Amino acid sequence: MRLTPRQLTASILIGVLLLAGGTSVALAGGQAASDEIHEIGSQEITIQDATITVSDTSLSGPGLPDTTIEDRSYTVAESTTTIEGLTLSVNGETYEICRIEITIEEVGLTLENVELSNGN
Repeated sequence: MRLTPRQLTASILIGVLLLAGGTSVALAGGQAASDEIHEIGSQEITIQDATITVSDTSLSGPGLPDTTIEDRSYTVAESTTTIEGLTLSVNGETYEICRIEITIEEVGLTLENVELSNGN
């Protein structure tokens, strides 16, 4: 199945939100010296039958379109994204997550006053 640009944007936004939220939970336990790399291992995240609302937000990054979304709703019936070898630095600590698999099933995304920018 080929994703439309709207479905792809919705999947990317949901993935960004999940990574941001999941990272804070996964990284909360690390307490070793700052020059070490903490290996977290593989993570599987499944989000099902939920609605996510993003409002009054700006997202900027390479590949994002330059647009403003006043009020739109999307539904992701099913999507799986796999990220291999993610390295994060938080407060001087480096964390390495070997593999993250995010599965989204029947998740609604409502965007209100969201600005997307490619960073240029």
